[in-house]
Amino acid sequence: MALNDIKVYEDGTFGLPGSKSLPVLASATLIYEGEPIRKDKGQRYALPLDINKPVVGTDFMAGIATSTSTNTASVNGTVEYTPIVPGLKYLIAPKVALAGTQAAYDAVVGRSVLFDLTAGSYTLLVVNNDTYGCVIEPLDVSLFPGKICFSLRQGCSYLA
Repeated sequence: MALNDIKVYEDGTFGLPGSKSLPVLASATLIYEGEPIRKDKGQRYALPLDINKPVVGTDFMAGIATSTSTNTASVNGTVEYTPIVPGLKYLIAPKVALAGTQAAYDAVVGRSVLFDLTAGSYTLLVVNNDTYGCVIEPLDVSLFPGKICFSLRQGCSYLA
């Protein structure tokens, strides 16, 4: 996986919520800072989010990691994360580069989309479906070339 695939762009409605901690099972797979964290309802442990996720009401997340998990292959650990809150916006690279114009970017604003995971890096797809859990938000592409701004839908939270 890759460090800092996702970064906070804009604080949420009530400010940046700070970070929380979740346990992570012993495994060779770490959750890196800046990666989306899966947290299934009724389960105690955090996991890295799978490819082509989240779907609202089906895939549940805790938020975005703010630290690299401390688990090892034989010892449980923890991971710090920023929870899903209204208005919190993030930056990420698109899976397929958009034409570098503001008009091309504006044409995808409002789409509900998924994360992609390829070669250890998370990116954002731009295929729209009403059930997908990431929403593309407005962004000035001259200030952030090659990036997409997005928010996470509340229906993706394991607390929803």
